[in-house]
Amino acid sequence: MRNGGRIGDRVVRRPRQRETEPVRVRASRRRRFIVSAAASSMLVLTLGFAAAIAGGTLLLSLPFASTQEGGAPLLVALFTATSAMCVTGLVMVESATYWSGFGQAVIAALMFMGGLGIMTAGVVILAAIGRRITLNDRLTLSESLGQQSLGSVTRFGRNVVIFAVAAQAVGFVALMTHFIRDFDIGQALWHSLFLAISGFNNAGFNIVKGSDSLSMFSGAPIVIGSVGVLILLGSVSLPVLADIARNRRLTRLSLDTQLVLVGLLGLWALGAAAMFAFEFRNPATLGEMGLGDRLGNALFQATVSRTAGFSTIDFGSTRAATDYLFLLLMAVGGVSGSTAGGIKINTLMVLLVAAFASLKGRPHPEVFRRELPYAQIARAIALVALVVAVFIAIIVLLAATENTNIAAGKFSFADLLFETVSALGTVGLSRGITGELSDPGHYILTAAMYVGRLGPLTLGLGLAFRERRAVYRFSQERVRIG
Repeated sequence: MRNGGRIGDRVVRRPRQRETEPVRVRASRRRRFIVSAAASSMLVLTLGFAAAIAGGTLLLSLPFASTQEGGAPLLVALFTATSAMCVTGLVMVESATYWSGFGQAVIAALMFMGGLGIMTAGVVILAAIGRRITLNDRLTLSESLGQQSLGSVTRFGRNVVIFAVAAQAVGFVALMTHFIRDFDIGQALWHSLFLAISGFNNAGFNIVKGSDSLSMFSGAPIVIGSVGVLILLGSVSLPVLADIARNRRLTRLSLDTQLVLVGLLGLWALGAAAMFAFEFRNPATLGEMGLGDRLGNALFQATVSRTAGFSTIDFGSTRAATDYLFLLLMAVGGVSGSTAGGIKINTLMVLLVAAFASLKGRPHPEVFRRELPYAQIARAIALVALVVAVFIAIIVLLAATENTNIAAGKFSFADLLFETVSALGTVGLSRGITGELSDPGHYILTAAMYVGRLGPLTLGLGLAFRERRAVYRFSQERVRIG
C-alpha cells in the first residue's frame, strides 16, 4: 500500500472545522408570478397575431407599398393588415389599384399566415429547427386542431402545412387555366396565386382590376368553381377530411365529423335555397342571369358567404330576407380548426342536439347513438353568450360613432349590423359602407376583426384548460323557464 500503509488499514478523514459550520442561505423575498397553461396559450396566440399585424402595418405603410404619393395612411395600413391577417376581407380601399405589387405580396403573406394560424406554423418551425415542443404547446395545439393525442400533435401540424400548400397549389393551377386566356403570363400567374391563397384561407381579397370582388366572373364556372372548392377545403378543416378519407363510411366516422357534415350540408342547402328563391327575380343580383348561372351563383354564395368575403353579386342590392338569413350564416361560420371564423358549425350542432334532447324530455343529449358530455354543452353555451355580448358592445359603439352618417342617410342601421356581423365572423361581405365609416368606426371594426378571429379560439382554449371534475355538488332546485 502507498505511503507505507499495510493491507487492510482504513484511512479516516476528520472534517475540518469550516466544513462542519452551518451554511447560511439568504431567502429571496421576490414574488414569482406563475402563468397558467391557459393564460400562456392565449398570450401566445393573441400576441403572435398582434405582432404579425404590427409588422404588416409597418410594411404596408412604406412608400413603395402603395400607389399613393407618400404611402398609405396608418389607419388604412392597420385596417388592411388586420383584415388580411384575420382573413376577413373587408377593405377601405380597392386592393387592385391602391396597393403596389409589394403591398399585394404583403397582403398575400398575411393571409397565408393568418389562415394557417400562428400556433400551427410556429410549432412546425420549432420542430424543424429541433427545439423541444413543451407540454403547453402540445395542449394548445391539440385543442385548436381538434387532436386528442398529444403525441401526434407535431406530426399533425406538419400535415396541416403540407395540406394547405398542396391545396393552394392545385387551386393555382386550376385558376391559371382561366386567367392565362385573359391576361399576359405575368399577370395570370400573380392573379392565380393571389386568388388561390385568398380562397383557401377564406380571406376574400381580390386584385383583379375592374371586378367588384368576383362579380366579373359570375359567368366563369372555372373561377367560381375553383374558388368555391378552395373555400370549402379551407373551412372544413383537415381533421374532418382525414376522418372521411380514413373511414369512408358514415357509421364509422367520429361524432364530430358526423355533426359537421350534417350541419355543413344543412346550412349550404338553406343558404342556396334562400338565395335562389329571394333573388331569382331581382334584376340587381340574379334576375338578369340565365337559369344555369342563377343556380350556380346561388350555390357559390351559399358556400362562401358563411366564411369568405367573395361575392359574385352586389350585396348592397339584395333583398332584406336574404340579408337577415345570411347574417345568421355569417355568425355560424365554418368548422373548428379551420381557416374560417364564426362560432363554428360544431358549436351550433352541439347546441341543437342539446335543444332537441330537452324538447324530447331526455335528461342526456344523445345523437347517432352517442351521448354528448355536459362540459361541452356548457362550453358551447358560454362561447355563444360571450360572442353575443361582444357583438352587442361593438354594435352599440358603432351606432354611436356613426350616428351622423346614419342621420345623413349615407347608410342605414341594417347596413351597420351587416358590417358588424361580417367583421366579427371574419367573413368580409359588405353592403358597400366600409370606406364610408368614420375613423373611430374603422378602429372599432379593426378591433372587431381581431376579436372575431381570436376570440372563439382563445376562449375555447381557456375553457378547456379550466375544466375540472367536481368533487362535490350542491342540492338541486328548479327555476321557472318560459
